[in-house]
Amino acid sequence: MATVLHFYVHPSGHERAASGHTRRKLQGKLPELQGVKTELCYNVNWTAKSLPSAEEVKKLTWLFGCPLLLGDVAQKSWLHPDSNDLLLEVGPRLNFSTPASTNVVSVCRAAGLRAVDRVETTRRETGTGSWL
Repeated sequence: MATVLHFYVHPSGHERAASGHTRRKLQGKLPELQGVKTELCYNVNWTAKSLPSAEEVKKLTWLFGCPLLLGDVAQKSWLHPDSNDLLLEVGPRLNFSTPASTNVVSVCRAAGLRAVDRVETTRRETGTGSWL
């Protein structure tokens, strides 16, 4: 049975710029919007019978992270929305594999991670505001 593992990437400079762009676009439609926080999530389809070992998790964390930013990848989300916040997750459809997934799976196999058969990236954003 396959398990989907999640690796959350703390936003770097380009992600902060993207969340600022998102906030500016949404504020035209949602004037109550006060802020937007962004992260990427790598959704890894793990096909082995057991969960990945510590060494395998270390390899996956290294593959998804930025070599200049240590500690930017975690298995728990960096976003902590309040009950009034809006959480959006945008990514590819689940019924087909993207070309980017095919490339990432090839890299995982080259790194000895044979249990990875699909990796899809989603962007997660929380919006804070006074909508209630």
